[in-house]
Amino acid sequence: MKRTPAIPRLRASGRLALCLGILLVLVLEVGVFNLSHWQSLGGQTPETSRQADTEPELGPGLESLPGGGLMVTDPAGAWIQIPAPTRGSKFVKIETIKPKDGNHREGHDPGRVHVRLDARYSPSAGWARGDSSMVAYRSARSLYLRNTAEPPQTGESLTALRLWVEEPAETRLSIRTLIPDVRVPLSINPVRLIAMAALILLVAAFLPGSRLWRTPLDTKSRGQRLALTLALAPLAVWAICSILNDLSTFLPGDFHNPDSYTYDFNQYDHVAQALLQGHPWLDLDQAPGLAAAENPYDIVTRNNLLAQDQKPIYWDYVYWKGHWYSYFGVLPAILLFMPYRALTSLFHPGGYALPTSAAASILTLLATVAMVLAVIRLLDRHFPGISLASTILALTAILTGSNIAYLWCRKNFYTVPFAAGLLFVMTGLWIWLGARRVHSVGGGTRRWTLADGGGWLHTPGDPKPGWTLSKPRVFLGSLCMAATLGCRPTFIVAGLLAIPIFSQEIRDMVSSLHPRTGTSSAKEGVGPSPAVSATLLGTALLPLLIVAAPLLWYNHWRFGSALDFGNRYQMTVVDLTRYHPDLGSLPRLFGYYLFQPLSTKASFPFLRTSPAPLNVWHYTEPGIGGLLVTTPVILVCLILLCSTRVRRNLKDRNLYGLTLLSIPLALLVMIMDAYLGGFSDRYMIDFAWLLALVAVLVISSCDRSGQDTLRKLNGTAGYTDRTDGPAGKPVSFLLTLSCLVSVLLMTGYVLVLLSHFETSIFSTIEVWFTYL
Repeated sequence: MKRTPAIPRLRASGRLALCLGILLVLVLEVGVFNLSHWQSLGGQTPETSRQADTEPELGPGLESLPGGGLMVTDPAGAWIQIPAPTRGSKFVKIETIKPKDGNHREGHDPGRVHVRLDARYSPSAGWARGDSSMVAYRSARSLYLRNTAEPPQTGESLTALRLWVEEPAETRLSIRTLIPDVRVPLSINPVRLIAMAALILLVAAFLPGSRLWRTPLDTKSRGQRLALTLALAPLAVWAICSILNDLSTFLPGDFHNPDSYTYDFNQYDHVAQALLQGHPWLDLDQAPGLAAAENPYDIVTRNNLLAQDQKPIYWDYVYWKGHWYSYFGVLPAILLFMPYRALTSLFHPGGYALPTSAAASILTLLATVAMVLAVIRLLDRHFPGISLASTILALTAILTGSNIAYLWCRKNFYTVPFAAGLLFVMTGLWIWLGARRVHSVGGGTRRWTLADGGGWLHTPGDPKPGWTLSKPRVFLGSLCMAATLGCRPTFIVAGLLAIPIFSQEIRDMVSSLHPRTGTSSAKEGVGPSPAVSATLLGTALLPLLIVAAPLLWYNHWRFGSALDFGNRYQMTVVDLTRYHPDLGSLPRLFGYYLFQPLSTKASFPFLRTSPAPLNVWHYTEPGIGGLLVTTPVILVCLILLCSTRVRRNLKDRNLYGLTLLSIPLALLVMIMDAYLGGFSDRYMIDFAWLLALVAVLVISSCDRSGQDTLRKLNGTAGYTDRTDGPAGKPVSFLLTLSCLVSVLLMTGYVLVLLSHFETSIFSTIEVWFTYL
């Protein structure tokens, strides 16, 4: 049998576009990103600049350390001043040092500092203010600063340069002096080259008429499997390196500021230790006045205790009858933190704590892989012949629209329940989509695809195959869905997706149980017998009981009631035992979740978070933008869903019900989050994946190759779809463009998150664009 090529080959036009792309990358790298080098060619070479090295004048806010370097003692006088050469100075280099002895350990060295370079153009004139910059010691390019201070009058000569250190007191600086009038070296960054080359190749691959649009998805192809593995490899490497670093450097502890709460981000490990010791409460101390307080949840009472610096009062922990608890789902603690404690106790008394950040990395990586595999299986089963281009667009839509990027960048205990819930949902969908089996005409049982007929679509003239469901797969898929109750309960709505996924099986079961009211499928021997129908129904519902019963017992063990999850007793910004959210704020919260506008700034990364104000108090956090703003591909797909041809295509593939159900489920979860939790970027993860799933279905239904296969299966050669006519290329271009914009906005969102939570990684990327 002729095999479909696994990897597309380039035409002559494609090779020309590839050469032009390579040329563009080289021009950008050598010309644009090294612009400062070309502008500084008249400056001193490194050898000459070392000879001209002079001792700087230090401001009163800086102190020299015995082991080398400087210490900020007073930010108001933290500056370094040097005389400037008579011919001026376009660029200045910061000369750094390496500590020589232990004396340099005092103070805090952040690894990067914010500075500002001012200039004086005459002895009697004041200082001209320059632009603020960031210096990362490990980035050689960031050590070169451009003199942006303009002279008050044209033609004045530069006389002195002053570097202001914009850092708090007790900041340690690995800075020795400044060297003026230097030549910035030419720097070729391989990571930046690879990133630009990948972007150019990606754009070229999606040009109209490219082979990527004509090559079908083939899950059995070794080449396509290898390509998918290589695409996911960077995420796996990043996660593994992060996990190993967390395991080797983790020091469990808490953080307490005077007159404030105690912050302890090891909730899951505390739960694991408590369960291993056989009790539900956490082994944590409490403030003396907390147990004696008439109402420990009262804000005034807590503020008075904090003003007396009574500690600890743990932020975002549950306090109930003299003990501390966690209101987060217990399942991650059972699956990850308890086994790690038990395993490490073999060589250390009591075992070690699994870092929360390591657990977050594990769960997020697995959730990402499960999401990709679930989407690919969905396309393989329902869209046979779909092009690789549409497959990539669908994966782009789910990865950008699900807001999983937040989980990759924010690795604390808030990430764990979201990542675990998303992992179980996507794993459950992947298992469910592989549950159907068909009885081939020649005998035997094999997996189901759309080409097999599946009970509603078959090739005319061929006998209609019977179907069966794999009971282990139905059970395991349902078990994964039920497991979300022990992680993040809002994800349990995903269990309702079984209705449209198994709609044909449900109809056949109903017809077998009630032949008079059902269809004729049971009479044809396609559907199951009543006994089999009851077995399948029990297989689907039993996992819910298996998971829910222990969780309800766990609630009763802790709080005396099976339905009390303890979230009312958490120490947070309000007294939740008395607080009732205002319904009037919900419309504005909905607007923030879906349509909050982007907020831009002039400096890298050009995006920033903006507040979400309300007329009445409700918990809100600054956000980067609404879901439909930051992921325009979802908005485009929702608009395309209004097309009659798109809806007809989804109906022909028995996916219209899945599409329609996903939208109200997403809105329902959004309403619950807005009412109970307010507004936060991480809450979007609860419902964003459902809208992203709609985008996946719409993108796939617009694929021309899939339409060709559908016509062959139906035997309707005269059937025309919108994507086969003149509107085919415009729709494909619109979807491609919206996916590209979504990727760019997600990249900006990731950079904003990194600037807050992973500053060292952000600093490395920032210097690519700041010091041109």
